Amino acid sequence: MASKVIVLGDVNGQLQAVFKKISTLHEKNKFSLAIVAGNLFSGDDDSVSDLLADNISIPLPTYFTVGTTPLPQRIIDKIEKDEEICPNLHFLGKRSTTKTSEGIKIVTLGGRLDETIVGGLSKEQYLPFHTVGDAKALHGANSADILLTTTWPASIRNGSKIPLAEGVMLPIGQEHIADLCAALRPRYHFSSSLDSFFEREPFFHSPTADTPDVKPVTRFISLAAHGNSKKQKSLYAFSLPSSVDTTAPLPTGTTISPLLRPKKRPTLDPEPYSRYGNHDGYRNKRGKGHRGQRQPPPGPGECFFCLSNPNLATHLISSIGDDAYLTIAKGPLTTSTTYSQLGVDFPAHALIIPLTHSPTLALITEEDNAREKTFVEMTRFKKALQEMVAERSNNKLGAVTYEISKANGVHTHWQFIPMPQETISKDLVEAAFRVEAENLSYPPFQTRDPGIGKDDGDFFRVWIWTPPSEEKSEGSTKCLTMPFDDSLRFSLQFGRIVLAKLLQLEKRTQWRDCAQSEEEEKKDIEAFKAAFKEFDFTL
Repeated sequence: MASKVIVLGDVNGQLQAVFKKISTLHEKNKFSLAIVAGNLFSGDDDSVSDLLADNISIPLPTYFTVGTTPLPQRIIDKIEKDEEICPNLHFLGKRSTTKTSEGIKIVTLGGRLDETIVGGLSKEQYLPFHTVGDAKALHGANSADILLTTTWPASIRNGSKIPLAEGVMLPIGQEHIADLCAALRPRYHFSSSLDSFFEREPFFHSPTADTPDVKPVTRFISLAAHGNSKKQKSLYAFSLPSSVDTTAPLPTGTTISPLLRPKKRPTLDPEPYSRYGNHDGYRNKRGKGHRGQRQPPPGPGECFFCLSNPNLATHLISSIGDDAYLTIAKGPLTTSTTYSQLGVDFPAHALIIPLTHSPTLALITEEDNAREKTFVEMTRFKKALQEMVAERSNNKLGAVTYEISKANGVHTHWQFIPMPQETISKDLVEAAFRVEAENLSYPPFQTRDPGIGKDDGDFFRVWIWTPPSEEKSEGSTKCLTMPFDDSLRFSLQFGRIVLAKLLQLEKRTQWRDCAQSEEEEKKDIEAFKAAFKEFDFTL
């Protein structure tokens, strides 16, 4: 089935007149929903009073975001108090991903670029400004039926033969919006442009390795404001099929994508790779030819830790910060019953993952101090997780967090697993790691923390955290580090093997043997998010 959608340009407070017109159109066409691509309000005026007094009827589900002007304070107060402003009117958020009841996925980035903020996400949801970080965070949505941005994408008119009306001044596009559109490959991309209407020819995106025969098509449309002096088009109606026919020919006039996407060279990696990197490591098999070529590693589009990967299990993600994100493990070592008697009735095996695709923290670019900021935020996630398990268990649980830092890895990450306080206090965790390393003829552990590890080469690191006690009001951390080089055939399973033996969970050593249904995973993530909510600094 197809959903009928109507999109509005800037309303600018003309609520009564615009929605009266929409009501008439809706009676004839039976639209599924409406979207405002621009400013819904012009200020805290009489139209806001009429809306809050239910004197303006919104005839169908209508979605809006922040445009180029701030939301009125009374509207903000209403959103924060009741979430619903009035029947059928929904605020999407300035930076959001929303799936409507019809199954339409809308990704939104409202406002203009705030060039005074050089990194991170904007903290204010109602002011008309966003950051490049906001746009990058939305890459994790992976796809969109409709992309809604206040700002135009750079280069959108490249390759277009659509003539412009005389005297029309089109908005200046931005590279980060072009990158967002290229990453999400939306079916429709809407924006607004004051007194001009522009509908570009459809354009197709390059096929991916997973779908070499599919060329996703995007239509970019920018609407004029209602009541504009040049009488440019301010409404756009269309039907959106519930699925895309990938076998259909490209629409007439379709061009190649005008969006610029500079390609980055991925770091070579000889290790195999899967969702959570918990399998045995081995050296890459060399080809028999004289060149000894090796298979290229997955880039960000194929890396199962990158938010840009369309196959990422996004339902497992708990929190996304400025530089890192938190997810529960697929095929977790601990289960919902492992620590249920201690108040943790869900698998608390979690992963802390940098947003940047890099094999180690030390190899993250120094631009905008990204390396340091990533390490700081990952540490903050680690501490928040420690506090969560300690509080829920009345300090009966501490935690172990470990990392494999290899220059020829794929995407570095930390694994977090709760551990009984008694096991830690008896030094059994430290002993287990040291003994397993000795049994495998690995280098001995050193009691030190390399931090970002800029000058430390490859290493395995484990933090052992002891929760507070009656004797000590604060928890304490001991860090063990094992340096190694390319001559060592280091197992990516090492950390999980040690902890599985220690917790007598040897049958759960391989994550594939612990696979759950998606329904079970969703149940686990909901329980995890509920427990972590008060410690989640990203909210």
